[in-house]
Amino acid sequence: MLKSLRIPFALLAMTAALAAPAYPQESARPQESPWAMRAPAAVPHGAPTLSAQQRAAQEAAERGTPDQQAFARKVADAMSSKDFGAMKQLFAPSTLKCIGNHQDFLQERINRQLALPISTKYKLTITKLPPNIMNPSKFATYPLRPTHLMGMEFDTAVNHDTVNLPIGQEDGKWYEAQPCPTDAGMVRFAKLQHMKAQAHDRAKAAVADLKDPVKSQLLALVGKRDAMAAWKLCMSSLHYDFPTCRGMVAILAGEPDY
Repeated sequence: MLKSLRIPFALLAMTAALAAPAYPQESARPQESPWAMRAPAAVPHGAPTLSAQQRAAQEAAERGTPDQQAFARKVADAMSSKDFGAMKQLFAPSTLKCIGNHQDFLQERINRQLALPISTKYKLTITKLPPNIMNPSKFATYPLRPTHLMGMEFDTAVNHDTVNLPIGQEDGKWYEAQPCPTDAGMVRFAKLQHMKAQAHDRAKAAVADLKDPVKSQLLALVGKRDAMAAWKLCMSSLHYDFPTCRGMVAILAGEPDY
């Protein structure tokens, strides 16, 4: 996968729309990941001024405890090495037990996360979450309720990116707080997987029909790692919709996760 083809994103896998796990947020794809968000950073206007001692305590908390820092390192190592087994071990045991036989859901969710760019050199920010921020819904339950948001900021060749993950403790250990699908959630997941397969087939057929000069122009943009320009060229010249053009660019870039 050409990681640098991805534009800046923020990941927050904490949505009841569980059938669409771990998408990066992309400015050209407003229909995807509307729930993605960055960790709170700015101080609201008019907020009380913190004393030096309070500020130091807050900064220390944001750096994370040694256990949180160790967990962040495991996440970064698993994602950068694309290690499915290691990533699975970072999901809470209660979540894995709840998911049970729905291994297709688990595999899709982990693969989505492994497909995201990450660096083993990052700035870690731990933010405490309000209570009851994630509640059970028609589509998902949360066996492990998150207590903190783990933000990992890093630089790629062309971007400054952030991965945000909700985390919590179970039996004294830190894990990702992932959703467990209900029966309704699995029905929804199956429908979206079917739609995804159809979109992949459309993109594959469109790539097979590509002709110069547009083909050469798209390949040149892919070579420059300018995915956004390639999407725009595809939509304006070939008049395909965005999902099809994004798929075409992913195929031309050789992204194995597409």
